[in-house]
Formats: sequence, structure tokens, C-alpha cells
Amino acid sequence: MTDRKRKTAAELAHLEEQLERELGRASTRGASRRGASRRAEHGVAGMADLVRGALIPVEPSQQFVRELGRSLTATAARSRQSLVRRYRMAIVIGAAAFGSLASVVGIAVLIIRQRSRMRTGLSR
Repeated sequence: MTDRKRKTAAELAHLEEQLERELGRASTRGASRRGASRRAEHGVAGMADLVRGALIPVEPSQQFVRELGRSLTATAARSRQSLVRRYRMAIVIGAAAFGSLASVVGIAVLIIRQRSRMRTGLSR
């Protein structure tokens, strides 16, 4: 562990202890919640600043960027193909449903027509 990381970890631990003490004092003394929450927010903001200071921005290598680009492009191409397959399957299912519906409507029309002929006495 580097000296900077050790120092940051120690400061973070110290802030955490201080925050716990402050919250403990506020609850045992019956202090106002508003004051305790302000101190807690200050402690959390301090911890956030320490973490932000400990994180060092890193630039990815050119090779990583190229490989990521290729990987994303290949994934997008596979997704596009599977979308086309799903679309084709939806058309087939839709056509089958339409055919079934047309059959049911056709049978219903024949039954209604036959009943109406029987009522009028014009049966074949």
C-alpha cells in the first residue's frame, strides 16, 4: 500500500470514528436532530472528498479502446440479427393467427347463412 493510500485510509477511519461519536453525542444529549444531521452531512462530505482525492483518473490504452470498439460492434451486429429473426417469427405467428381467425369467421358465416335459409324455407 502506498503512503498516500495509507494516509487516506487513516483519515477515512478517523472521519468515520468522529461521525459515530457525533451521532452518539447527539442521541445521548437529546440534541436537536437538525444539528446532528448537519454534523453528519459534514462528516459524509469530508469522507466523499477523501475518496474523491484517493481515486486517480486512468486513461485506457489504445489497444483496450480498439478491442472494446470491436466487441461492441460485434455485439450490436448479433443483436440486429436476432431482432430480424424475432421479427420474422412474429410475422409467421401473426399470419397463423389471422388464418385461424379467418377460418372461424368463415365457419360462423356459413352457419348463420344456413340458419337464415332454413328459417325462410329456402334450404337446398
